[in-house]
Amino acid sequence: MRVVGKTNRRGVSPVRKTMSLHPDVVERRVTVRRVVALTGALVGVSAVLLVAGLLYLWPLFIFPLLLSAVFFFELGSLLVAGWVGGFFVAYFALRQPADPGTARQAIIGLAAFSLAGLVLGRVQRDQHHLRKLLAATSLTDRLTGLYNYGTFVDYLHNEVTKTDRYGGELTLIMFDLDHFKRFNDRHGHEAGNDLLRRVGATLQSVVREADMAARYGGEEFALLLRGDAQNGLELAERVRRAIETTALDLRGGEIVYVTASAGVAPYDSSCDGETTLIERADQALYESKAAGRNQVTVHASAELPEHLSITLSA
Repeated sequence: MRVVGKTNRRGVSPVRKTMSLHPDVVERRVTVRRVVALTGALVGVSAVLLVAGLLYLWPLFIFPLLLSAVFFFELGSLLVAGWVGGFFVAYFALRQPADPGTARQAIIGLAAFSLAGLVLGRVQRDQHHLRKLLAATSLTDRLTGLYNYGTFVDYLHNEVTKTDRYGGELTLIMFDLDHFKRFNDRHGHEAGNDLLRRVGATLQSVVREADMAARYGGEEFALLLRGDAQNGLELAERVRRAIETTALDLRGGEIVYVTASAGVAPYDSSCDGETTLIERADQALYESKAAGRNQVTVHASAELPEHLSITLSA
C-alpha cells in the first residue's frame, strides 16, 4: 500500500451531517402506519355496525379485509377474519336471544371472509415478491449481486449533492482486479465469472450497511462511504487483504488466489462534482497499478495523518 503526493486541502465546515434513514427504519415506520390504518378501519366499521344496529351491513368489513390482504398478506387476512368473528360473538352476546337465521348468515359470511382473505393474501404476496424481484433486477448486477453502474451513478450524484448542501465527509474507492484478462485466458470465462461472484460476496461481507458497493464495469468495482480519506484508506486496505486471501476452487482441484489494486479519493472543497471525484479515484487506481499492483493509493488531494503517509508491503 502506498500514499502518493500528499498536499493540504481546505477544511470543510459542515453545516450539519446528513442523516439518511436506514431501510429497516423506513420499513418499520411503514409497517406502523399500515397497522394504524388497518386498526382504524376495523374499529370504525365495528363502531358503525354496533351503534347503528344494522347487522346486514356486515359486508362493510370487506374494506379492512382488502387492506389486510394488501398490507400483510394471508396473516393479515386471518387476523381480520378473527376480528370479524369476535365482533359477531360480541354482537350476539349483547342482543339476546340471537336470531338463528342471522347467526347462520354470520357463520357463512365469516367462512367466506376467511377463504377470500387467504386467496387475496396469497395473490398479493406473489405480486409483492415479483415487484421486489423486478426492482432488484433493475438496481443490481445479476452476476455479483452488487449494485450496478446505473444505480451507483445515481446514488453518487445524490450523495455529492447532499454533501455540497449540508457538508460532511464522502470518499470514493475504485478497485480493479489485477491481471483479470490473463486469468480469463488461462482458466476460462466461467472461472472468471466465479471470481467476480466471489469478489462481490467479499465486498458485501466487508463493507458497512451505510456504505455502497457496486460493480462499476467488467472487473472494476466501486465503494462509496461516508467518511474521510483515512476511513477510505483503512476500508480499501481491508478489502484488498480480503480479496488477496480469498481462495477460488477451480475445476480439477486447482486453488488460485487473485489480488486487487485500489484508488482512494475524498470529496473535498477542491472537487467540483462527482465527475472530478471519479477521475481522482481513477488516477489513484492507475498509480497503484503502475507501482506494481496489489496496493492502495490515496489521491494527492487527500490530507492524512503523517504516520499513514508511508509505503507498506502488500
